[in-house]
Amino acid sequence: MVSLDYILLGLILVIGLLGFKKGFLESLGSIIGIIVAVIIASRYFPVVATWFGDSNFSKVIAFILIFSVSIKIVSLMFWVFGKIFRIITILPFVSSFDKLLGLILGLVEGIFVLSVILHFLLKYPLNDWLLWQMSISSVASVLLVIGSVFVPLFPEALKSIKSAL
Repeated sequence: MVSLDYILLGLILVIGLLGFKKGFLESLGSIIGIIVAVIIASRYFPVVATWFGDSNFSKVIAFILIFSVSIKIVSLMFWVFGKIFRIITILPFVSSFDKLLGLILGLVEGIFVLSVILHFLLKYPLNDWLLWQMSISSVASVLLVIGSVFVPLFPEALKSIKSAL
C-alpha cells in the first residue's frame, strides 16, 4: 500500500465515524443532500451565473453557491427528522441500530465524496506526485471507478470548471 491508500482509508474511516455520531437519518440526509445538491446546482448554475456577469469564474461560484445552499436545506430537513427520531432512540437497541446504520451510511458517503474528488484530481492534477500516487494506489483505482459512475450527474459543471482553470 502506498501513502495515498492510507490517507484515503483514513478519510473514509473518519467520515464513517462522523456518520456513527450523527446516526442514520442525518447520515442519510447528508448523502441525499449531496446528490440533490449536485443535480440542482448543475441545472440552475447557468441562470445564477448571469447575476454575477456570466464569466467562467461566475459559473463556478454560482455552482458552489447553489450546491452549498441546497445541501444545507436538505441536511436541515433531515437534522429535524433526526431530532424527532432521537426521542425513539431512548431504547438501547434502537439507539445502537441507529448508530450502526449511521456508520454504514457515513462510510458510503466517504467513498462517494472521495471518489468524486479523485475523479476531479485525475482530470485536473495538482502535481506529479499526486498523479503518481493515484496511478499506483489500489484504493484510488477502486474509488475512481466509483467516481466515474457519478460524473454524468454534472456534465455542465465539469465543462465550466475545466474552462475556468
